[in-house]
Amino acid sequence: MATQRSLYEILGVTPQATTDQIKAAFRKLARERHPDRFQGSARQAAERIFQEITEAYNVLSDAGQRSRYDRQLESSSKDTLTDPREIAKALLGRALTLMKAGQHMEADEAFNQAIAHDPQSSKAHHLYGMFLAQQPSRLDEALRHMDQASKLDANNPKVLVDASRLFAKASMFQRAIRFAQTAARLTPDDESVVGWLQQLQAMAGRDGRS
Repeated sequence: MATQRSLYEILGVTPQATTDQIKAAFRKLARERHPDRFQGSARQAAERIFQEITEAYNVLSDAGQRSRYDRQLESSSKDTLTDPREIAKALLGRALTLMKAGQHMEADEAFNQAIAHDPQSSKAHHLYGMFLAQQPSRLDEALRHMDQASKLDANNPKVLVDASRLFAKASMFQRAIRFAQTAARLTPDDESVVGWLQQLQAMAGRDGRS
């Protein structure tokens, strides 16, 4: 038996899609699959597809309905997934969706659940650290997750640079410089990384004189 497609799959978007992306996808599909463009049996098929994409859009374009649908989708995923790492990936996707929707408490819980299922996920620690860093009172917690992400994925320049920026935000310049130096060694041709390292060294120098 064929697996039922999710509403996101019907519109051809990811669960992390923004409202504008969902609208754009619906408009494109509506133009392509509008029944008036077809005749005979092809028109009947187009009518079914058009109804399907319209129903998907109606749910996903409404914040309340989308949130309820996401919870149902998450529950369904937990029922079918058995690998903790796969469950963690699903939870991480939900966390990002909730974060973009401004549902920060729910996003926080989803991030925590993702890490609980897969503590060795550098991506989960990285994204959770970036999320926490948006809240000044939780910067210390953010730094712990970013430090863990950098240990789990020590050759990922993106993780290292983001860790460097967060430690600099906490005025921990020597740690920030070490992260940036490692990133610069991994990507010697990336001018943005080299520029950030130079900026950090200047910031550290000013801080040392203060």
